Amino acid sequence: MASLSHYDDLTLSFLKKDIFRYSLSKFTSDLSAAFSVALLALPQAMAYALLAGLPLSCGLFAAIYPAAIAALCGSSHHLVVGPSNATAILVQAGTSTILYNHYRELVGDERSIVAVQILTLLLLVSGSIQVLAAIFRLGRLTQFISHSVIVGYLAGTIVAVIVNQSFVFLGVPRLGGVHSFYDRAAYLLSHLSEINWPTASVGLGSFILLLTLRRIDRRIPAAVITFTIAASVVYIYKSLTIVEGTTLGFPLHEVLVLGETSELTTIFPSFAFPYFNMSIMSSLLPISFAVALLSTMETTSVAKTIAARSGQQLSINQEILAVGLANLFAPFIAAMPVSGSPSRSNLNYRCGAQTRFAAFFSAGIVFLTLWMLDSFIALIPLPSMAAMLFITSVAIVDKKHLLLCFKSTQSDAFVLLVTFFSCIFFSLDLAFYAGISLSIILYLKKAAVPHLVECAIEENGKLRNLDSAQIRQHRPIRVIKVEGELFFGAADLFQTALKAIAKDDSTTRILILQLKDARDIDATACLALGQLNDYLCSTGRYLIGCGLTYQTWDVLSSSGIAKNIGKENLFLFDEQMPHRHMQRALARAKELVAVALA
Repeated sequence: MASLSHYDDLTLSFLKKDIFRYSLSKFTSDLSAAFSVALLALPQAMAYALLAGLPLSCGLFAAIYPAAIAALCGSSHHLVVGPSNATAILVQAGTSTILYNHYRELVGDERSIVAVQILTLLLLVSGSIQVLAAIFRLGRLTQFISHSVIVGYLAGTIVAVIVNQSFVFLGVPRLGGVHSFYDRAAYLLSHLSEINWPTASVGLGSFILLLTLRRIDRRIPAAVITFTIAASVVYIYKSLTIVEGTTLGFPLHEVLVLGETSELTTIFPSFAFPYFNMSIMSSLLPISFAVALLSTMETTSVAKTIAARSGQQLSINQEILAVGLANLFAPFIAAMPVSGSPSRSNLNYRCGAQTRFAAFFSAGIVFLTLWMLDSFIALIPLPSMAAMLFITSVAIVDKKHLLLCFKSTQSDAFVLLVTFFSCIFFSLDLAFYAGISLSIILYLKKAAVPHLVECAIEENGKLRNLDSAQIRQHRPIRVIKVEGELFFGAADLFQTALKAIAKDDSTTRILILQLKDARDIDATACLALGQLNDYLCSTGRYLIGCGLTYQTWDVLSSSGIAKNIGKENLFLFDEQMPHRHMQRALARAKELVAVALA
């Protein structure tokens, strides 16, 4: 297996290699995998469009055109992008809030048109953010977002999907306005008496059939088979009802189908410039950034997971650029946002796809299927779509990852729970930012505690840690080994700790700081060192710094702190003689002690 590495390059060499090395055997494998992926992508794209509260075309266009762009521009052989559960529910929450706050008077088709217009502006901003992030090589910044945030958010979206789709599944009228998912769940439970039993029966039957087919073999196109059977049953029943003029004992004619709520007029999109309205930009920016970040996280996570199994080399920034270009193209055709799909990508890999062209062919097969079967798609019952969303939503969180976040540390568990419950009680974008902010705060809390160890210097320059009894002894020369971050968050604690050491022992004349393992010294840390030096000098004592890296030396010199402390009291670290700086620091300390005692 080839060694796995993640590069930051932006290049077309990945596509060129796949083109020049393409063969008939690869084409056969790719086409076979593409059929399986398309059979899964088609029903998912429709379901996610309904979940987002958008016309079917928004989801289906996303599964065709942006998906094809991402397949050609990325670096992964197996990644398949398209609409996803998490981004769909985030778009639904964001657009519904903006519609309620700014376009409350609109209803019917006018409301749907404005929802699509809001989507285009949202995607224009999100796609631009992703493309700029790739160009400026910011892909690695995603590593600083705690995995607990992502797991907590995805777990929250599961509840959101289940609550939202339960109204469709059971045929209960929706709660109007913008409400938290907790309020919607409470409303649903209090209105269970209004269940439409024909709708619930079709939903339950579809749910059982989907589960059964998935248990038999996950490669079976369970959604396609289930939708075909459900649509046929409802269509036949409605046809007989029209002929016979009676409900035939069970009113299945009450079950809503796609064609009655959302219409796919064409599979050929019309190009138009995205809608632009500055009055909603302040409300849209947080949602756009959340969509961009979530799409990036999903894409890079799926790509790296599959690459770890296949051994393929990846460029993370290339993947971000690919999905960014896809999302930047989407608003011109009124398509939904796209991101890496775990289910479709894993199916693509399991079915033996060899190159990126499997994902490209899959988009083409979705296009052809729609072209031939668009009239049949309109017959799919809505509760069957809801049943599929129940099953696919639960699968987006890996149970092992969920348990891992709970068991690893208390901080991880706390971040996960805060993010999850924020999804339930607040808006989804706020929950996402709350989780990220909390994880960063907890990280800074840990990083802002420098590790100070008091040591003794042997004649050869080696450091020896002191035990608690030795630390309490008074010595004219004290050596403190500083480890960890010394950025602005740690500077005050660093300075306070060292001042406390100096105050506790009035016999200390020289304080030597070994800074070889201190990292990220910034202006605030320089100021703290300068103030510490001033404090020691005011009491007739001295500060010596040793083990300085060239980077630390540059920062101290540029800030003027090196001159303040005295360059004769600062000693660089030399890799060729790793203990030389300590020997020189000790010699300088003895010299200063001798001067002080003279």
